Amino acid sequence: MRQSVRWRFQRLTSAAFLGVVLPLSSALGAVPYHVIDPQKAGQTITLTGHDLSIEQLVAIARDGAKVHLSPELIQGAEASFGLILEAQAEGIPVYLFNRSPGSGREEASLKGDPDSAEFKAEIARRYSGPGYSEIGFGEDIPEEEVGRAMLAVDLNNMRYLAASAGFVQGIADLLNAGVTPAVQWRGAIGEADFVPTGTVLRGRGFAYYKGIRLPAAEALRRAGLKPIHFEGADGNLATTSALTAGFAALLVNDIRHLLEWHDVVWAMDLNAMNGSIGPLTMPVQATRPFAWANYAAARTLDMLKGSYVFNGDFRIIQDPESLRATVWRAGGAWQAWSRLRDSTLVQMNSTDHNPTVRPDIAPEDSWELSTPQLLKYYVKGGKYSHGKHGFILSNSDWDPYPLVDDVEAFPIALTNLMVVVVQRMHRFEDTFFTVTDARQILKTHPGPSGVNGAGAGGGGGAADALWQELKPLANPVAPDGVSADKGVGDIDAVPMLKLMRLRQALDVSRDILGQDLLNAAYWMDIRQLEDPTRQFGAGPTAAWHALRTLLPFRYDPLTAAPTVSAGNLASAFMATTPADRFYSPSHVPMPGGDGVAPPRAEPSKSAAH
Repeated sequence: MRQSVRWRFQRLTSAAFLGVVLPLSSALGAVPYHVIDPQKAGQTITLTGHDLSIEQLVAIARDGAKVHLSPELIQGAEASFGLILEAQAEGIPVYLFNRSPGSGREEASLKGDPDSAEFKAEIARRYSGPGYSEIGFGEDIPEEEVGRAMLAVDLNNMRYLAASAGFVQGIADLLNAGVTPAVQWRGAIGEADFVPTGTVLRGRGFAYYKGIRLPAAEALRRAGLKPIHFEGADGNLATTSALTAGFAALLVNDIRHLLEWHDVVWAMDLNAMNGSIGPLTMPVQATRPFAWANYAAARTLDMLKGSYVFNGDFRIIQDPESLRATVWRAGGAWQAWSRLRDSTLVQMNSTDHNPTVRPDIAPEDSWELSTPQLLKYYVKGGKYSHGKHGFILSNSDWDPYPLVDDVEAFPIALTNLMVVVVQRMHRFEDTFFTVTDARQILKTHPGPSGVNGAGAGGGGGAADALWQELKPLANPVAPDGVSADKGVGDIDAVPMLKLMRLRQALDVSRDILGQDLLNAAYWMDIRQLEDPTRQFGAGPTAAWHALRTLLPFRYDPLTAAPTVSAGNLASAFMATTPADRFYSPSHVPMPGGDGVAPPRAEPSKSAAH
């Protein structure tokens, strides 16, 4: 099992990810750091700033793919970098560059044009300090993949930021050499992540190299890299939400895998219950055209093609609500996933920095830009910008919403789905629904006494206990107003806390679904004993057989005592085996298409006045 996946099943660390304060004895570095398995180290992904996909992000962050900078990304950063220097020469106020942060927003903090001794002296003084290495506290996020996801998004966003060439190339070098900043996420209100990328590039703070936590300067040295020297506004580039977006992208990937597994297990449940497939059929779905529910129905119906549930055997007219209504809950979860996916793609491929620096935008490009107030922030262009003009505007792009709304919403949809999973497991305990008595079937088909399924790790009290773990994770974290910095920073978002809760919800849901998998497989065995000619559809059959190679239906408990609980094995099997290995519906189109491209973060110029 992949090391990072193994760690997810070590519940001893879960308290830290729910925001629970750990004892002081839990010293920094006490939680093992989990390095990636660089299966795609030979692959290179080109970053443009506007079309990074979830799959590419996962390949970089989790599988070690290398990155290459497109000319478009390099030139975008270069143009913004020149424009901010030109703004200084023209006396244009720029927040965080020549004006102080927060409550000092009207105080001039930088004087002279970029060639002046006064300017150079202030830049040298400004970048002689420790940077942002003190942001956050507590233990580091103990997964290399999360830090690499942060770096990949941070680098992709440089297309829109006023970053020096050394800063941009430096992030690519960190990724390609395997140096990952140490990230302490607790204690930040989440209005920007204050990522430690720049701190590590300067050789300050701490970083991981080959799984070892080191002073950043030493990590760079071991990787064959050298610290960079900040220029221009490089020191301001910590105020992004790259950590939030990168982590969200990893979870978007994992949620999709979980939902694909749910649909496979759901199809197995229908086989196991000898269930009604009427709710999935075209006439029913066409008269209630919720696109994602229709998609879930079409996938599952397609998986069941060839199953005995279509052959006209005796079948009750109506299943329990928990099985019959699964289609609408699954559709809701898929739809919530799609919203989270789309928000994550936008966040990964745009700018979240204050200020916004946009070269080549002119006052005539949109009516408001020609007003006296906004013309104060228009840079006419000169030698430092290589003649380029543009606007530099203060903003609130650091606010991680709408992405965080979708992060927080998904556990609600997931919990609404998982409650039917738990309930449909319990319905197998009653012959009123199954019609068949499994115990009698086993008696009439003698075999080894050990049985993996109902009563041996599938459903029952374990599912109910896991459900109690999951329910609180659907509750949102209420937003608060704060009074930081004279009330200039007066709101919070705590996206990392919400992401950690989402990941915990995924882990618990996978465990619940593992119980359902065991129960469904057990009942498929029973149905086949009942009638050996029965077929179950290609996808459910493949998943059933794959599980049974790891966990036989029957075993001799005297000679084959299991060393791993059936529930743990089922959860780990689902975590490490993609469901599309058993079913990949190329002819069941995803609403809106798969591989959705985010809207391009480019101004729509208008001549309307």
